[in-house]
Amino acid sequence: MRDLNDALHALHLIAGQPSLEIMHRLLQKRISRTRLHDAFTEPRLPPWDTVDALVEILAARAPGTTPQEVLPEMHALWVLASRQRSLLHPHEREVRDEVVAIFAQQMEVRPREVELDVPLEVMAADSLTVLEAVGVIERCFGVVLDEEDVAEAETIGEIVTLTLSALRATQEQAAPDDRCRPPGAR
Repeated sequence: MRDLNDALHALHLIAGQPSLEIMHRLLQKRISRTRLHDAFTEPRLPPWDTVDALVEILAARAPGTTPQEVLPEMHALWVLASRQRSLLHPHEREVRDEVVAIFAQQMEVRPREVELDVPLEVMAADSLTVLEAVGVIERCFGVVLDEEDVAEAETIGEIVTLTLSALRATQEQAAPDDRCRPPGAR
């Protein structure tokens, strides 16, 4: 997802950074300004038709490039990002996105600037920021994360994993155990 977003921003830059209004007009208003804006700013995967349309207009404006040259690489990045997202269960994606949003808020950055696999200290997330984020995560999801595991976590991705594990443990405790049901109640 990060590579796709970086590639879109690079293409936008070499195309002269046309405004949202200009891109919307060049696309003959086929794609809303909101969807165009979200393709550059949101941590979600934009629909392929949005990426395709952006490549069409931006590559045509970029000196020395054509949409036909740029499209295969952008499509490959989009497919890769799509596959990586689909590996997670929809609920897990929601949890990951919420944890990212919490960290973004604590670090006062945009969610798309939060990288899951970059060390926390590189992300400028000091121990206080991490503890504050973990407190919000615990309140938000109604779980308690193990303090030692949190202290050993080196990335936000590891904290996402801890959150998912805590949620699973909470659900398992709340779920009725088949062994406790009377015979015939199955």
